[in-house]
This record gives sequence, structure tokens and C-alpha cells, in this order.
Amino acid sequence: MKVTSGILAAGALLAASAVAVGDDQDVIDYRQHVMKTIGEQMGAIQLILENRVPADNLAVHLEVIAATAPQAKVAFTPEVAGGRSKPEVWSDWEGFSARLDKFAAGARELADAAASGDAAAAAARLPATLDCKGCHEAYRAPKQ
Repeated sequence: MKVTSGILAAGALLAASAVAVGDDQDVIDYRQHVMKTIGEQMGAIQLILENRVPADNLAVHLEVIAATAPQAKVAFTPEVAGGRSKPEVWSDWEGFSARLDKFAAGARELADAAASGDAAAAAARLPATLDCKGCHEAYRAPKQ
């Protein structure tokens, strides 16, 4: 009985969150957290690629990116301007969302390759597959 009530409570929470969206700053904060998660994992991967730390956790970092990448598109869909997002995110939604889809697919491909034991090949393909810089140049304003 306790499990059922817990499931019902979780369901009610999910239903409420689907209806209620926080204010614009909440949306921006969420988006920034999602993108920072990806950025932090890329930073850890960079240390691995530079042979500054052992490569043991490459697959884990790639899996976190692969799990988070689809949420990036979700985080931008409310069309809330702010943060460092350029207006082009929404004026070129087709191009922007296509880049996010490509990033998410590439992240999944690399994570799967690394998890299957092909971490070296995944690492070699990483810079060409996960192009953060190109997207940031087009859609992210510089720090002020």
C-alpha cells in the first residue's frame, strides 16, 4: 500500500510539473544547469585526452553526456530568452535544434562505442563528433 501511494504521489508531482512552469529565470537556470553538466563532462574528457588523468572513466563521462544531451533541446523549447543564449537560438530554431539532435546522436554513438570496449576509437572521433565550439559561436553570446 505504501508503494502504491508513493507511485501516486510521484505521478501527481509529474503531472503538476507538466502544467506548472516556473518563471523565466527558472527556465534559464535549468537550461544553464543542463549545459554546465555537459561542459563539466567535456572538461573531464579533455583531461583524459591530454593524458593528464587515467582514461578509466572515459565511458562514464561519455554516458553522462549522452544521457544529458537530449535534455538540452528540451531546456531550450520554452523559448525563454536570457542567459548567454543569442536570439538566433529561436529565430533559427530549425538549425539550432538540428545541431542539438546531431550532438545527442553523436554523444550516444560515442558512449556506446566506449562502453563496448572501443574507448580509443571513441576518443579519436570525439572532437569531430561533439562540436561544441561551432554551436557556441553561432548561438551563445560571449561572457560579459
